[in-house]
Amino acid sequence: MAYQEPPSNKSAVRRAGLAISAGNATDDDYLLVDKWRSAHGYVINTFQAWLKGHINKQEYYIEFAQRLKRRNTVTDKLLRKNSAGTPLIADVSAMHDFAGCRMIFNDVQQLVEFRSYIHSSQVMRNVEHSLRHDPDKYNYIEHPKATGYRGIHDVYRHFPRGSTRSQEKKPWDGLLVELQYRTRAQHAWATAVEISDLLDGERTKFELDSTERGRFFSIASEIIARRHEGLSKAFPELDTQDLQIELQGLEDKLGILRRLELLKQFEDEENLQNHNVLNIHRHQNGSLELEVLPFKTAALAIAKASELEASDDSVNAVYVRSDNPKQLRSAYRNYFYDPIDFVKIIQEEGGL
Repeated sequence: MAYQEPPSNKSAVRRAGLAISAGNATDDDYLLVDKWRSAHGYVINTFQAWLKGHINKQEYYIEFAQRLKRRNTVTDKLLRKNSAGTPLIADVSAMHDFAGCRMIFNDVQQLVEFRSYIHSSQVMRNVEHSLRHDPDKYNYIEHPKATGYRGIHDVYRHFPRGSTRSQEKKPWDGLLVELQYRTRAQHAWATAVEISDLLDGERTKFELDSTERGRFFSIASEIIARRHEGLSKAFPELDTQDLQIELQGLEDKLGILRRLELLKQFEDEENLQNHNVLNIHRHQNGSLELEVLPFKTAALAIAKASELEASDDSVNAVYVRSDNPKQLRSAYRNYFYDPIDFVKIIQEEGGL
């Protein structure tokens, strides 16, 4: 089964995205955007091979995994609007995180070192992929998001070797891919937010207006950064003790950490292969269960993930790939309900 090619009419994809944002999309509009999304499976394959080649040259350990953005998540982003009622996504064809590769490092120093290496002329002279922004644009370690999110993102245009010089262009030339760089501590925080949101039916990850719940995770992120990584980038008016006291008060009121600590983790990882669909579905009694579906090819896995997303029985389904099942489980802990690192760090560093 071959990779999905992107629709040739990019303007039609844009119009379909706008129709979804406006709430008057047809089935054909949804199908067109989904074909555009699915085409990024080819891009993931190119970048995972390139990155893993360089990861394997390093003396330190780097977790690596990749994923194709879920169809429901794409629709959700297109429907989101700011306080003025303007859609946050004006052009679906310019969304840069359909294809995502995630790298997780032991500490900030290794993260910065490896990213600088990837940006170096030594590495880039052998490829034609192009970074499409200033290197500091998505540096959420130096400039954390208001939600508390930390990490660094790079967005590349996908050009396989020789494609920019060839007169015969491939359909996937110029598509975008997002590389995410996180430390283990930053990843623990991001995982906890996603698990907690799923448990409580909240949207803290996308929060536009401040809430007590958002305040809890934002403070937790800063405490982790100060105590665990020696960085202080937010809440300059408050010392660490003040933050710990406020975090404890919020925990007493909201019980977020308590629910995460008691959460039963999914253990079904023995079936993981290179190409997988991770599907969380809800039973009639309200409990959630993870189903791991392995496939021989990316195209088959992507097709299954799309099928599941169209089903009312699936809460969350995503295609992920990794040559190392243990790395996959760690990089996508939110699917395995594993917030243990976050709980441990907050209990140790946050004084809870």
